[in-house]
Amino acid sequence: MKKRSAVMAVSLLCFLLAAVLLRCSCGGGGANGVKNSQVLEAAAAFLDACGNLEGEAVRSFLSQEYLQSNQVPESITAEDIIAALGQLNSYRLAPDTDIKVEGDRAVVTVNLSIKGREEKEETLVLRRYGGEWKVDGFTAMNWASRPVDDKKERVGVEEALRDFLIACIDKDTAYIYAHLSEGYRKKYRLEKPWTAAEFSGIFGTARSYDFDPDQISLQDGEAWVDVTIEFGSRGNLESETAEVLLIKRGNDWLIDAFPFFIY
Repeated sequence: MKKRSAVMAVSLLCFLLAAVLLRCSCGGGGANGVKNSQVLEAAAAFLDACGNLEGEAVRSFLSQEYLQSNQVPESITAEDIIAALGQLNSYRLAPDTDIKVEGDRAVVTVNLSIKGREEKEETLVLRRYGGEWKVDGFTAMNWASRPVDDKKERVGVEEALRDFLIACIDKDTAYIYAHLSEGYRKKYRLEKPWTAAEFSGIFGTARSYDFDPDQISLQDGEAWVDVTIEFGSRGNLESETAEVLLIKRGNDWLIDAFPFFIY
């Protein structure tokens, strides 16, 4: 968004806030009116940040739940915003009719003008966390559409898998537990790291591992590859091969399926 457009957006925000505050001061809003003005301020500031391609500011408005469930990158670039939303030129909403607040949840209906597209009505959901209104949902944004650096992702998967396998060989159960997905822990009712004796019972003694990084498959935040592990003692080794599944949570790749553990 050009600087001139950003100034216009700020002016629009001031105008809309003035309208809300005037309504409140006249006795028409009370506590709900104050909430509406807070929601409007948060929504407008978020949309301004989107239009100005301010990645750090955009991320600061997103709730932790939104960040995790949408796998939003730790560092948002202008290209990320454009890929997820498009180039936002302007937006408009009417405080009287387009903001609905119920308790700590607010739904804002907003019309967006995005470069190269027809103007479209979208829904922005905000929730109050510790006194701050955070974006909990935005129908116009699709983070799965952002460009993926396939090479970088493969390197991340390879490093995460190697570190996990080394931890298994070293019997570093604290590291292993920390790098299992939440879904895996729930499935096997794991509430804390295994003891050394428990881990020997489910994994045995591993001597080495092997997998081909070029065979890592990636799709929609999941990665899988065949891994071979050698078990046993010197002179009495047996190898086992199985497919390991990793899933991405934030910037981390976590183990979601590891057939070598026997329960």
